[in-house]
Amino acid sequence: MSQTWNPDVYLRYESYRSRPALDLITQIPLEVAGPIVDLGCGPGNVTRRLKDQWPDRPVIGVDLSSDMLAKARGEYGNTEIQWQQGDIETWQANERQALIFSNAALHWVTNHVDVVPRLAEMVIPNGWLAFQIPVTEQSAYQVCIRETVQSDRWADQLAHVWMYKDPMGPDAFYDLLSPHSQSVDIWVTDYNHALEGDNPVFDWIVGTGLTPYLSVLSETEKEEFLEDYSARVSCAYPKQANGKTLFFMKRIFVLAQKR
Repeated sequence: MSQTWNPDVYLRYESYRSRPALDLITQIPLEVAGPIVDLGCGPGNVTRRLKDQWPDRPVIGVDLSSDMLAKARGEYGNTEIQWQQGDIETWQANERQALIFSNAALHWVTNHVDVVPRLAEMVIPNGWLAFQIPVTEQSAYQVCIRETVQSDRWADQLAHVWMYKDPMGPDAFYDLLSPHSQSVDIWVTDYNHALEGDNPVFDWIVGTGLTPYLSVLSETEKEEFLEDYSARVSCAYPKQANGKTLFFMKRIFVLAQKR
């Protein structure tokens, strides 16, 4: 899947994007010694939080996007945190990790049945695999993406581009991880982000969920596609009485301690 990520667009709503990661970090009772890896680290803001939480441990941030990694290196340096380009689906640790962490990245992986247990096997005994992913297939912004992609204008051109599907549910994640784990804790949280701006949900999604489609379009086509999607998503998210827009996001959290 060809993608071009814009870290500046991604960071427009940094506080809201980081909140689920911070909520997950506070639930990790990491006591065993060893390194930490942040898979799908993006521009490195959450990786920095992991380093702040456990300052004496080696921390690596891994991401597929060279643009995201360049932003991370420029912002946080390459000394306290090591940055590595890699694909979550094929990434392999050089040594077992005390914590494998991933914030809003594993939903880009299509083969959870193989990838999640493989990641669990890279954790040292008593270490942790911790991740959160959105569950948004039926959310209004995803419906607008499908309507745009499947419209007469784009259906043929974008027919073979990756389309988001919800990840497996808590029961399936539990069954995947329980053979490798002494404990598996799974929960789901609903977030209602109060966003400011003329069309803030569009601003949020343009840097993430639209990336697979924009990456295969010409510059002229991108403008047309964005105009089409912007109109749809603006109608789908009316403003509240105070002028802000409520953006609902459901996220599933998984915290597994290695056996």
